[in-house]
Order: sequence, then structure tokens, then C-alpha cells
Amino acid sequence: MTPSVDESAARKGPQAAVPASDLVYQEVKARILDHRLEGGTLISEGEIATELQISRTPVREGFVRLQAEGWMTLYPKRGALIRQAGPDEAREVVEARIVVESHAVESIVNAGETAEAAAELRAVTERQRQALADGDTTEFVALDAAFHHRLVLRAGNSLFVDFFDNLGDRQRRMSTRAVWKSTGNAVAVLAHHEELAQLVEDGDTAAFRARLTSHLQETHRRYLA
Repeated sequence: MTPSVDESAARKGPQAAVPASDLVYQEVKARILDHRLEGGTLISEGEIATELQISRTPVREGFVRLQAEGWMTLYPKRGALIRQAGPDEAREVVEARIVVESHAVESIVNAGETAEAAAELRAVTERQRQALADGDTTEFVALDAAFHHRLVLRAGNSLFVDFFDNLGDRQRRMSTRAVWKSTGNAVAVLAHHEELAQLVEDGDTAAFRARLTSHLQETHRRYLA
């Protein structure tokens, strides 16, 4: 039998205990991001409460948080509808990420940290290469997010990092579907990352922005295809 949320938290010890509502939020959000819960799916507090073996109150709290972040819409007495990620949202995510990541690279170049940043990015691409060889799509997509997050983190602007984290969740939802459609898509993503790491090391901010734009737009097209 699957352990309840409270049981799972308890096994980690008192210092690691997480409120049930947080675990509901994390679990349901993970299912949305990896498409176990597709846009347009209607779920209820009752079914999640039963599955996780908890009361409805923390489920409701988790759902409210997910609605506030735009992942679902709550309908009283009916349930929660998982929101679709439409063309406009995908386009807006891509545009925002181009601005944030390009600015991050400019900051890295100005700080004279291109070699260090490129080394960090290449470490991520090597792990992606292994995930691809292992056929581990979930790990590959997580590392895709880590590659871009590393850029923004290296730039050192905490406000941009927080903003990017929210964008990154939406991009992960897009990337998962794009990668799952074809192994060739994953191969292309890996090749793009290698090129981007080289452009960071070269300090070529204009070329980086152009390559990043085509990289993200290609993911966008594959998501919608």
C-alpha cells in the first residue's frame, strides 16, 4: 500500500516534516508539469485526499495555492480544472526567458566569469548526455531546466532568480512534452546546450541571444505540434 503523506513525512524525521498542504501542492504540481495531469483534466479534492490518505483541508489549501499560481481553476462543488498552456502563454514564457537569460549572460561577461560559467553549464550537459543514454526522460528534462537556471543563478540577481523559477516551471511543462514526442528532440536540445555553453565561454552575448531565441522557439513549436 502507498504510504500516506503524513507517514512519508514522518519517516524523514521531525526536522524534515513538511505540512500536508505543501506536499499536496508539490505532488499535484509535479503531475501537471510532467503531463500526468493534462490541461483540461478535472480533479476533485476527494480523490486526491483519498489517494494521499489525508483530509480534504490540506488538499483544499494546496489547490488554492496552485490556483494562485495559474495552474488550475477551482469550481465550488465540482473540483479543480487543470489549465491548458495555450499558444499565448508559451510565447510569453519564451519572450520573458530570452530577456532574463540574455541579461544573465551579459552580467557574467561583465564580471569576467565566462570560463567558470561555461564549465558549470558543461557539467550539466554531461549529465544530460548520460540521462539521454539511459533513456531517462524525466531526468533529462530536469537537467534542461537546471542548465538554464544555472545561468541565471551565476548572474547573482536574486529577484531574477525568483522570477525565473516561476518561468522555469512553465518551460518544464513545455519541454517535457516536446522531448517525449521524439528522442531526436532531446538530441537537438543537448546540441543546443553545448553551443550555448561555448558562446558563454566566448563572451559573445549577441550570438548567445540569437541562439537562445532559436532554441526556445523551437521548443515552443514542438510543444504545440
